Amino acid sequence: MSQSIANWSRTHHCTPARLERPRSEDTIIALVKNAADNGDTIRVIGALHSWSDCAMSDGIVVSLDDMQQVLEVDRDGLRVRVQAGIRLARLNEELAAVGLALPIVGSVVEQSIAGVMSTGTHGSSLTHGNIPSAVVGMRLVTGKGDVLVLDEDHELLPAARVALGALGVITEVTLSVQPAFRLCETTETIPFDDAVRDMEAIARSAEYVKLWWLPHTDAVIVFRSERTTEPGRISPVVRWIDEHIVNQLLFATVLWLGRWFNGLIAPLNRLVARTYLKPRRVVGRSDKVMSLAMPPRHREMEYSVPMTKAGEALRQTRALIGSHNLRVNFITEVRFVRGDDAWLSPATARDSCQLGAYMAESEGIERYFGAFQGAMKALGGRPHWGKEFQANVAELSGQYPEFERFVALARRLDPKQIFRNRFVARLFESTEEEIH
Repeated sequence: MSQSIANWSRTHHCTPARLERPRSEDTIIALVKNAADNGDTIRVIGALHSWSDCAMSDGIVVSLDDMQQVLEVDRDGLRVRVQAGIRLARLNEELAAVGLALPIVGSVVEQSIAGVMSTGTHGSSLTHGNIPSAVVGMRLVTGKGDVLVLDEDHELLPAARVALGALGVITEVTLSVQPAFRLCETTETIPFDDAVRDMEAIARSAEYVKLWWLPHTDAVIVFRSERTTEPGRISPVVRWIDEHIVNQLLFATVLWLGRWFNGLIAPLNRLVARTYLKPRRVVGRSDKVMSLAMPPRHREMEYSVPMTKAGEALRQTRALIGSHNLRVNFITEVRFVRGDDAWLSPATARDSCQLGAYMAESEGIERYFGAFQGAMKALGGRPHWGKEFQANVAELSGQYPEFERFVALARRLDPKQIFRNRFVARLFESTEEEIH
C-alpha cells in the first residue's frame, strides 16, 4: 500500500493502491494493458499543484517524474519535443540555454507540462492563448494500450490539448516556442471603478496584462509587460527574499493574524496595499517576469467569463463581499486568455477573463466561494479545472460546445474506463459514481 498523497492546498487526499514511476512509453503501455485486464484504474499525477481533486485516486497512480527529458529541439522550425513529465521550471531553463522560450507561462512553474495541459493552465495575455494552445503534437497511450500520435493537423489534437487525463496517458509533447525574449514589467495603481469601466481596454493595452485587487481597498494594480532589449535580470537573491521572507514569513504572518482575528483583515489589507503593492519596474527573462515566487498556502476558485463580462464580474465580486459581510484576506486576480479551439479549454471559442477568488483559511471562506461561484456561473463562467468548483453534466454541456463530443471520444478511447476517477466521473456522468 502506498502512502497517502494530497493536492497542494491540502483540501483533497487519497491513498493509492500503488505508485508507479515508468521511465518509458513501453512501460506505460504495459501498465495500461495490465490495468485493463485486471479491472484496475490508472491516474497520472504531476506536481499535484492543484486545488481540485483532479489527480486524486485510490487506484494505481502513475508519476511521470522519471520522464523529464528534452528529446528534440528544432531551432529553425521553433519546435521542441519533450517527455510529458518535464516540469515547466526545468523546461524553461533548457529552452533558455538554446536561445528559446515558451510564449507564455503562468504564475507558478513547478507543474509538469502534461499537468498544465490537462487542466488548461494559463498566463495572462489576449495576444497568446493558454499554455496548451502552444501544443502542436503529442503521443497518447489510450485505454486500449494503443499509441495515438497526434500531429498539428490531426482532428483530435484540439480534444487532447485539455483532456483532464480522461483520454489516456500523455507520453510526449511537441510545443511551439519562440526565440528567447526579455520583458519589461511596469505597474500602475488605478481606482476600482476605473478598472471595472475600462477593463477590456486595459486588457489589450500591452502584450501581457493582469490585475490585482486586494478586497477592502479601492485600488487596483495593473501589471503590464512588453518586450524589450534592455539589459537586466531578476536576482536569485531578490527572488529568494520574496519567497522566503516576504511570502513565507511576512505575508504568512498577516494571513495568520487575519485567520484568528477576523476584524483585522480589512485594515491589514489596506496596510499591505500601501506598503507592498507599489509601482515598480522590472526587466528580465520572459519566464522569470511572468512567474512569481510561491505564495503561502491558500485556497483558490477561478472562473473564465467572456471578455465582454470582465468588468461586471469584478464589480459583482466586490458587491458580494460587501453584501455577505465577508472579510477576504487574499488578492482577487484578473487575468486574460485569447480564445482557442481546445474542446474543454475554459477559453474555447472566446477571448476570456480569468477571475480568481483566493483566500487563506479563515471565517467565511465557504460563503465567499459559494457566492462567487454563483455569480460567475450567471455570467457564463467556466471553471478552472485545477481549482475548486462544483459543476454537473448539464451545466458543462451548456457551456462547452464540444462537451458531448468529448465525452463520446473518452468512451471510445477508454472503453473500460480505466482513466476515470471521482473527479472525471462527476463531470461526465449524470449521477456521481463511487469508483477508484
